[in-house]
Amino acid sequence: MGFNRPSKIQENALPMMLAEPPQNLIAQSQSGTGKTAAFVLAMLSRVEPGNKYPQCLCLSPTYELALQTGKVIEQMGKFYPELKLAYAVRGNKLERGQKISEQIVIGTPGTVLDWCSKLKFIDPKKIKVFVLDEADVMIATQGHQDQSIRIQR
Repeated sequence: MGFNRPSKIQENALPMMLAEPPQNLIAQSQSGTGKTAAFVLAMLSRVEPGNKYPQCLCLSPTYELALQTGKVIEQMGKFYPELKLAYAVRGNKLERGQKISEQIVIGTPGTVLDWCSKLKFIDPKKIKVFVLDEADVMIATQGHQDQSIRIQR
């Protein structure tokens, strides 16, 4: 992936994200500075591949960003053969009562909210890492703010 050394945001954020016990973090940096790689590394460090249920949840404001972030997770997690990723996005329909065995779920607020509350695919109590990617966009977007807060609770 071309990493030689941590970027400034990674240098500052990773110690907090990887700390024991886990800490909450709000980070802001310009595009292309390595924020996605930082939070993906935090998710990969916390997931237990042997546990077949969602442990990390990443909310993205758009379908396209969810897919883009998923590709980063797949690239960085390629050495975790048991690691699985689920996309909670439009068009990805699951049957009521179906169990999700993927450890990382990435999706958009509306679909993730359905998966958590209506369909009970995700047990929020088992989530170790919760990421709000582009949180400023989601807070500013009509509807995303309420959905994101309901998921976080």
